[in-house]
Amino acid sequence: MSKPVGWACVIAFVIWSLVAVQWMDKGCDAVEAYTAVFEYGVPEGLEFLPACNS
Repeated sequence: MSKPVGWACVIAFVIWSLVAVQWMDKGCDAVEAYTAVFEYGVPEGLEFLPACNS
């Protein structure tokens, strides 16, 4: 893997983690939070209810 591709992967993971933290603040556990990023994107309003199975 070249350095630019490696850095792009690191940056993507950091952004993914920052959004997942927002889901964790809404009540999701870690696995649900990282999955919710792909399914729902950034949390808004009461969107966390279906994402976290609450």
